[in-house]
Amino acid sequence: MTIREKKIHSGKLFEASFFPVQSDGRKAPARAPKTKPTSNEQKLLNAKNARKKLKQLIETNFSENDTVFHGTFRDSEMPDNYDDCLRVVQNYIKRVKRYRAKNGLCEMKYIFVIEAKVSKRTGVLRWHTHMIMSGMDRNDTEKLWGHGDYVNADRLQAGEHGFAAIAVYLAKKPEGAKRWCESRNLHKPNISPPRDGKISKKYLAKLATERADDSAYWESRYKGYRFLESEIRYNDYNGYWYVDIVMYKRS
Repeated sequence: MTIREKKIHSGKLFEASFFPVQSDGRKAPARAPKTKPTSNEQKLLNAKNARKKLKQLIETNFSENDTVFHGTFRDSEMPDNYDDCLRVVQNYIKRVKRYRAKNGLCEMKYIFVIEAKVSKRTGVLRWHTHMIMSGMDRNDTEKLWGHGDYVNADRLQAGEHGFAAIAVYLAKKPEGAKRWCESRNLHKPNISPPRDGKISKKYLAKLATERADDSAYWESRYKGYRFLESEIRYNDYNGYWYVDIVMYKRS
């Protein structure tokens, strides 16, 4: 076994992971052969990985110059199902693209989710959408929707942890086969070539037990970034620590 350092750059977001791999580069086995995670464990893992991927996509492709949009429907025009709502959202995107082309704006990027919630007041299943999109005039963004009593477009804002909060919000309870829909022109995070064998199993254990929340250490190791959080796990089956570090580029 050897220890791998994996680094992912997603815009201002930086993530580093340390974990064991076999000599041929495959990940070290994390559980006994022929055993699988429970359905609940797998569900939680899938949700966690989805939030991470969505956060990386948002950080890579959007900034505070862009827009977060929330679109609803009046009861009288409420879609009957997911597919009907999806068609409305897709038509909205087409209108926005025409507006952008007419006004000389750059090609539209977007990520959206569709949600449904039963109204406590009326009992109607209320469909709505949340979308992160390329920035444009917020009044026009709202007018182009053409539905709903509540429509809001606002500047996308980063918090202390960047766009982590909006990523969690969008991924919380999606409808349909996909957790979210995205435009084809989104860029993927930059994954650096892995570094294998640069630290020992013993030093990995030290990182996990002594350096996990040592911001000074991580900010010295990865200069130009501020430490946000760490996630530390010990695997009883293979006897190795797993260390994940999240950092954000300094202004």
